[in-house]
Amino acid sequence: MKKSRVAAWLAAVLALVAAAPSIATAAPKLAIFPIDMSMPRSEEDFFRGVSGPNPDEQKRLSLARDELEKRFAESGRYEIVDLTPISEEIKAAQPIFECNGCEVDLAAKAKADLVMTALIDKISETHLSLTVAIIDVAESKLVNNASVLIQGNTDESWLHGVRWLVRNRLLTKDESK
Repeated sequence: MKKSRVAAWLAAVLALVAAAPSIATAAPKLAIFPIDMSMPRSEEDFFRGVSGPNPDEQKRLSLARDELEKRFAESGRYEIVDLTPISEEIKAAQPIFECNGCEVDLAAKAKADLVMTALIDKISETHLSLTVAIIDVAESKLVNNASVLIQGNTDESWLHGVRWLVRNRLLTKDESK
């Protein structure tokens, strides 16, 4: 009887040891929020109001966000969090870059470890800047951020900018940059 208890105990310990690497290497959960867009303001805007992104730019905002999600998911470094349950709250908080840190609370609600926010700053019709920030939800601390200049307001130029930023700044092999 003692041999069977020792064998059972040994089997349990071996199972825990075998499972430990998979537990230790669990990818952090990343919430990727919709990309916001900041439009240039002119003197006329004080009278007519600032117009938002045009329909093509609205489509590109979704396209760029989807590309970010795809690249981060494919990296294997992160588990992408489904934000569908809090989509109405996110929509109500937009633009996220002006919500004074609400993205951390919303990401915590979605049980994410990290939250990614992004902003397209439309400098002119042909020059845009994409800035991405990744924040640790538990510590409310910025852990990574990077920007890229996008030259051209087309689907191709936006995707090129996103891919370059992910490859050269956000998912580099040496993340100590």
